[in-house]
Amino acid sequence: MKNTGITRKNFLIGSMAVAAAGARRMFAAPAGAVGGTPLLKLAVLSDIHVRNENSQADFVKALEWYRAQGVDAVLVAGDMADQGLVSQLQLVADAWFKVFPDNKTPEGRPVAQLLEYGNHDVANWMEKNFPDPAERARKLIKFDPKGCWERAFHEEYKPLFSKTVKGYTFVGAHWPGIGGLGDWLAANGKTLDPALPFFYFQHSHPKDTCYGAWAWGHDDGASTKALSPYANAIAFSGHSHYTLTDERSVWQGAFTSIGTSSLSYTSLDYNFRENAGGNGFGRVEQRQRQMSKIPTDDGKQGMLLTICDDHIRIERREFVWGESLGDDWILPIGKAAEKPYSYAKRIPVRTAPEFAAGAAVKVALVPPKAEKDKPAPENPTQVEVTFPSAETRAKCRVFEYEVQAVVVEDDVEMVAATRRALAPDFYLPASKAGKPGSCVFALSELPKGVHLRFDVTPMECFGKKGKPIRSAAAFVA
Repeated sequence: MKNTGITRKNFLIGSMAVAAAGARRMFAAPAGAVGGTPLLKLAVLSDIHVRNENSQADFVKALEWYRAQGVDAVLVAGDMADQGLVSQLQLVADAWFKVFPDNKTPEGRPVAQLLEYGNHDVANWMEKNFPDPAERARKLIKFDPKGCWERAFHEEYKPLFSKTVKGYTFVGAHWPGIGGLGDWLAANGKTLDPALPFFYFQHSHPKDTCYGAWAWGHDDGASTKALSPYANAIAFSGHSHYTLTDERSVWQGAFTSIGTSSLSYTSLDYNFRENAGGNGFGRVEQRQRQMSKIPTDDGKQGMLLTICDDHIRIERREFVWGESLGDDWILPIGKAAEKPYSYAKRIPVRTAPEFAAGAAVKVALVPPKAEKDKPAPENPTQVEVTFPSAETRAKCRVFEYEVQAVVVEDDVEMVAATRRALAPDFYLPASKAGKPGSCVFALSELPKGVHLRFDVTPMECFGKKGKPIRSAAAFVA
């Protein structure tokens, strides 16, 4: 594999403008610190993927926690019924009304229902399971999304809808959530108070906002275009399952865009999209089947927003461990509010994680494994590189590692292959961090008859690199 030294992600980061001199101010508050009088409390979830009673119980657990926090509304940015089945949508509704009967707490306090369809809710991949057309129509939401919605949630279904909660406007768009917003804003935009935030939610990410242009799961750009004239707009989106430990989850430009992660499992697909053989969640090519993935079923995440008159505090919550996922994000609000979460302001003040003194890289051949109906190969086909966790610096924890196979011959070095391997605890609370990392290379992609060394460089989520550690060079026959 030829190493060019440039990836889409590096190009994006390297192209961003350098922040002004005053950008070193950090807008983060310790978890639990609240200033001002709360005017609205908002629960935010996405991709709950209810399939059965177990996943329904995860949703109930999250709703009960939000109820105990005194939320005024619960927003779910799509993908509620995992396989698009009517029965799964009913499990979602049953969970909702168990915790908020008649859209109220048991004490009678109203809690607004801000739910929407994602692609899983109206998917067609289950059609083959129901060859009878009549049964198919009864079982799948996609054949009657309006009727299924109204029977489950007892409210009118509209592809694009708006609700007002304690004076704040919410606009939601069911999947695909791309058309209609521009028309709604043209008709209603002048009624929106520019001194107050208004909230928009759809399943896919508005293009070129949170996570950057490389992000999987963005739309065609229509929502970004529609929202850009509204500096007070805050958009929520899901679909990608990207973790809230990734500080790129909140983006500020012409408006604010926030990725909502997932209550089902977290992931970061780009590892496989940029180089098959990384260890992220995603599809594994045939030749890479023995390469490891990170199990993230214990990554069930959501947010709690506390909206005050001059700022919004966003708490990132992990529901398996019951912990915060990092310092709260503090968004100033108002007509002339600054936007501290622009990438250009944050990147220059990030600090790279570093390996501890004496940290070492280990390299070993991977024992071959048998595949289904096939015997194991006689000789190893892969090499595994392992290394300790890099240490957090200035609250910037390691998010991934760049692992390179380097040819070392006659005092000349050449990069032969490069991997981007996620830290195995990239999605977990800081208290669970510190797991050693690993990366696997196929022997077939490495040069033979040379001395190879493996270099490992720690990186934080925006891509700032620490100092590498290196293995000894060994001859590859």
